[in-house]
Amino acid sequence: MADWTQEPMSSNGVGSPMSARMDGGNDVSDRTAMISARLKSIYKKSVLPMEKRHRYDYFYESPFLTDVEFDAKPQVMLVGQYSVGKTSFIRYLLGRDFPGQRIGPEPTTDRFTVLINGPEERTIPGNALSVHPDLPFRGLERFGVSFLSRFEGSQLPSSVLKSVTLVDTPGILSGEKQRVNRGYDFTKVVSWFADRADLIILLFDAHKLDISDELKGTIDVLKGHEDKIRCILNKADQIDRQQLMRVYGALLWSLGKTMTSPEVARVYVGSFWQEPLRNMDNAELFEAEEKDLMKDLAILPRQSAVRKINELVKRVRKVKTLAYIIGYLKAQMPALMGKEKKQQKLINDLPNVFRTIMKKYNLAPGDFPDITKFSAKLKEVQFSEFKSIQEKQLEELERCLTRDVPKLMEALPSEKDTPDALRRKMGNAAISNPNASNVPVPIRSDKFGKKNKNTANPFGYSADDEDQYWALQDSAERLRDSFEALGPEGGFLPPQTARDVLVKTGLSKDQLRRIWNLSDIDRDGYFDHEEYVVAMFLCDAVIQKGRPIPESLPSTVVPPSKRSLMKERGGV
Repeated sequence: MADWTQEPMSSNGVGSPMSARMDGGNDVSDRTAMISARLKSIYKKSVLPMEKRHRYDYFYESPFLTDVEFDAKPQVMLVGQYSVGKTSFIRYLLGRDFPGQRIGPEPTTDRFTVLINGPEERTIPGNALSVHPDLPFRGLERFGVSFLSRFEGSQLPSSVLKSVTLVDTPGILSGEKQRVNRGYDFTKVVSWFADRADLIILLFDAHKLDISDELKGTIDVLKGHEDKIRCILNKADQIDRQQLMRVYGALLWSLGKTMTSPEVARVYVGSFWQEPLRNMDNAELFEAEEKDLMKDLAILPRQSAVRKINELVKRVRKVKTLAYIIGYLKAQMPALMGKEKKQQKLINDLPNVFRTIMKKYNLAPGDFPDITKFSAKLKEVQFSEFKSIQEKQLEELERCLTRDVPKLMEALPSEKDTPDALRRKMGNAAISNPNASNVPVPIRSDKFGKKNKNTANPFGYSADDEDQYWALQDSAERLRDSFEALGPEGGFLPPQTARDVLVKTGLSKDQLRRIWNLSDIDRDGYFDHEEYVVAMFLCDAVIQKGRPIPESLPSTVVPPSKRSLMKERGGV
């Protein structure tokens, strides 16, 4: 019986696991690149002319988009008061130090640092970074030399940075310190990065939950990006369970007052650096929280295309509303006399003007700009110089929202897609290994007081570990592609599909009946991936090696996840 598990089964022409991972990553990259190219075309043709005509860049303080911004990797921005662990968290993600790193209890990070992938370790000054042709930071030039001197790039070779760009921000000050002039508008710079970020991580220290004026101002400028925000209650291992309960409640109460949203913000609790927990009372909770957060980070590349579409749609809606506002104000101006008086009257009556425009053109209230900021901008311009609305440009914008973008969404994978449609959109490798394009985030069991042999050894369990070892693990990885190519529904091959696969082996009906009985371990009539591997292994043993079909499966051939079922039936 031991001979059954000595030799690996043939690959049947299936590529290696490593090639599947690489192909899966390329499928996602190619799809994102295709989406980006079409978004650039839509923006230049339909949106940019309207932005220029109605001075979107002035009223929203947002420069026109460039090609490199559409092509940029997903960005993750970390924001928080000083000494909450932002830089330590980045170091934990990367698994190493990075150029320009500064860690300490005092406000050590005094500049915005962008971490990018590159062949050598070096820092790049902000002025050089802002004019780099392949990086999306040219828009930061508008904040001047005083900001660019406090902006730098940290380049290093990193598997994490191949997929995402990380943005470390200066520690937000509290008390008297926040009155120190930084030399640039901190909240406006944060707003610029927030517009382009795919994920915004707000960090809080379990020992200092006070939200300073500068932090409140920073959170205020994140309005409209609530879907991107994740909160972290860091250093929670330094307090006991009862204190943690109180601190967590206090943080939610503070956030509820600061973030004007009916939904409660998602808060991850734990200790987000490489050191072991100081207090193991909540180790299981912290481990689960860290896994959830890392999952959010890991899938960013796969969500990048959707995020790019989402950001453009938000911008189009703002441009459309701005065009109606500017067009309306222009139409209200007299032809000759009393222009200044009429302009001042319109500015003073701006709330009613907004309501009139909203009802007249059936616009959503959320698409209108902040009335206080917009009013201040209007005082600096002459209404008589505004351009009137061009119906053709409005039609182009409407076509974006009703035809071009929905058509683009159809190119993305959907739950309604058939297996063939999914393979066309994603590629076989990406379907067979959906984690191929994920960011390689850290997984650390030892940090939580666990000793996981498999986590410590990337080559899996040894035969000495009777509970976890599976003799067919290598075969399972090789056969993943062929299993997914059969179009499993919810992870299971229907009986007819599984039957057709077995019939093609050419074995007799009696042999196939016995192989089915051995392989369908849970007796549900369907094959999941593990049962499919067992069935292919048995067929291969009979056809290639001429072995007889066993009366029962050896324990090492039974998948670990199904051994309890076998024990219940007395099979193992």
